[in-house]
Amino acid sequence: MSFANATPQSRHQADSIMKYVIEEASLYANAISGYSADIYIKGRTEILRKNWLIQYAHHLIPIDRKKPNTIFEIVSESEYEAPNLYHHNFKALNGNVVPHGQKQREILTFLNLNVYAPTIYEETIITPVGQKAFRYYEFNMEEIREIDEGYIYKIRFLPKLRSQKLVSGDLYIRSDEWRIEKIDMHGRHDFAEFNLEMTFGDQFGQLILPNKANLFVRYQLLGNTIESYYHSSFQYTSVQWIKREEKKNGKRVWKSLDLTKYYTLSSDSIPFIQDDAYWDEKRDEALSEDDEHIYSINYDKALPTTKDSTKTDYLKLTEKLASTISYNMHSTRIRYSGLLNPLQLGYSSRSGLSYRQQVRITKTFENDRQLLIRPEVGYLFKRKELYFKLLTEMHYLPEKKGYVQLTVANDNQTYSSRMKYEINEHLKDSLFDFNDLNLDYYRHYYIDLRNNIELANGLELFTGVSYHYRDPVIKKKNVNPGEEIEELIDERFYDFTPVVGLSYTPRQFYRMNGKKKEYVRSYYPTMSIEVAKGIPGVFNSIGNYTRVEADIHQSLKLGLLKRFNYHISAGLFTQKESSLYFADFQYFSRRNFPESWDERIGGVFHTLRREWFNASDKYVQAHLMYESPFILMNLLDKKASKHVLSERLYLGQLWTPALPSYTEIGYGFGNAIFNIAVFAGFAKTDFERFGVRFTFEIE
Repeated sequence: MSFANATPQSRHQADSIMKYVIEEASLYANAISGYSADIYIKGRTEILRKNWLIQYAHHLIPIDRKKPNTIFEIVSESEYEAPNLYHHNFKALNGNVVPHGQKQREILTFLNLNVYAPTIYEETIITPVGQKAFRYYEFNMEEIREIDEGYIYKIRFLPKLRSQKLVSGDLYIRSDEWRIEKIDMHGRHDFAEFNLEMTFGDQFGQLILPNKANLFVRYQLLGNTIESYYHSSFQYTSVQWIKREEKKNGKRVWKSLDLTKYYTLSSDSIPFIQDDAYWDEKRDEALSEDDEHIYSINYDKALPTTKDSTKTDYLKLTEKLASTISYNMHSTRIRYSGLLNPLQLGYSSRSGLSYRQQVRITKTFENDRQLLIRPEVGYLFKRKELYFKLLTEMHYLPEKKGYVQLTVANDNQTYSSRMKYEINEHLKDSLFDFNDLNLDYYRHYYIDLRNNIELANGLELFTGVSYHYRDPVIKKKNVNPGEEIEELIDERFYDFTPVVGLSYTPRQFYRMNGKKKEYVRSYYPTMSIEVAKGIPGVFNSIGNYTRVEADIHQSLKLGLLKRFNYHISAGLFTQKESSLYFADFQYFSRRNFPESWDERIGGVFHTLRREWFNASDKYVQAHLMYESPFILMNLLDKKASKHVLSERLYLGQLWTPALPSYTEIGYGFGNAIFNIAVFAGFAKTDFERFGVRFTFEIE
């Protein structure tokens, strides 16, 4: 029985059946504790249209722009352990190219799918079988087909909102167990439109596991069109089901925090096998004529050289200057951001346009010990200020996160505590304005040497020493600062400051990348404390104070694709035995160059005048952030909403003795290319100013 058009009756039928499917999906999603399988994968990619901008496309999509037609086949021994942990061991490879790391990750994303879960693909898509599916999808009965065991219902699902987080397509539901026999879904992910067709097992013990899958992906970016097609089939060697009585056991069993084997991809030395008999045995379907044609293209053979035209030479030079450049030489890797790379641009209303140059040099030694050298320089056009940093880091004990770090850099221009006292006097005037003061700043240069070591899992100790040099900036000529301040301006100041700190995250999950330990996640907050002591008399140091700061931050999931971040910190200068010091805090400071939103958000005010950062010897701040794909964009512009991956609401609150209440609210949205946000700042209840931040997300 088929239904030509959607009717109230067909919608009601579909809704009734989907209630059963959603109820069973919550059980099926966690019914399997693990499995092992041999997986055959075939992948094919064709560049249908390209222009010179394709040199930027590889930042966003897995493409080798120099090889327009590629094909490969892979055999993988794969293991799964609930809830979402996979290990893939590639055992054989064939094709006219070897898929690079980015292409391999695309393959794994395709395979790591639990169709009964409320979200898939690393929580980037909401499925139509989650508990809240009726909030995001509408359903319609398309067809009813009778079989021996009952019926198969073809149900169409369509999103109620326009978003990359939602998909459309058809579910084929068996009436005997309300399980999915097949799913055919269409969606958009970043810059790709995709169609996934997946069928599920028909053998006992494998009924809810994938059997075969076909994925079609079409990328359209910067005038370039790329199509990829993947086919896979699964042969299960073992399946472990969770017993219902085990779920009812109230005793809490702590899982291992070591996630190493589930984050590994064994593909460094895949055997390249060209034996036709071997692949005929592994394939579940023969190669098509198109497959055979692409197989005949051999990119390893040298192509005849032709003299490049002037235009071609120009495009090659442009590519080298305007994109990220990477070099790999044995155990040494060099990455340069590119001299004229537009992706290094950023903008904030306080600092204006900014541009950075970055180099990253990595040398790997025995036992995964690593030397990292990272010079960078940036320029703020609005303030005409140049910033530099040279960071050198030696990871001498990677299994314990042990490293020594040396930093030579300049920092934000600041003023001393003497100017702070003058500000506090002027604050008594209700008409106070920073522009009426002669705040002469000091250029700030420093050398910082630190050692970090893990004492226990999640608990890290760092110790260090820093030396600061501050040189006065030329004062304003139209203001007479007074005799005392004039004397101050002619001086240079030095600080010698040892520092010690602790950072602790309970129940910290981690993985071992060789000998190197990497933190993954935790369900608990990260707490930090840092104490620095200025010691006078060392290399002309005058600082005699103690700086104490504490910090706590955490990211909490609030249901489907929603997240709440909080970040609270406080600090003070105490034991100020000298009348002069510089109130430079670690967590409460300006950031001159916009960072990715995936970076820590604490300690960031976008509309606060820079004068306030040094106006007090103590502070308390809190930053809150709520993230969801559905906040305002669907209401304001439904067409644009399909290009937005995430929207965020910000709230920041600051207290200092000089500024008892400063509030900042913000809204932003972004995707895989860029993020943009607008902010409004309020001193108590009085509006201060608007602010804007823009940053590219790709490098």
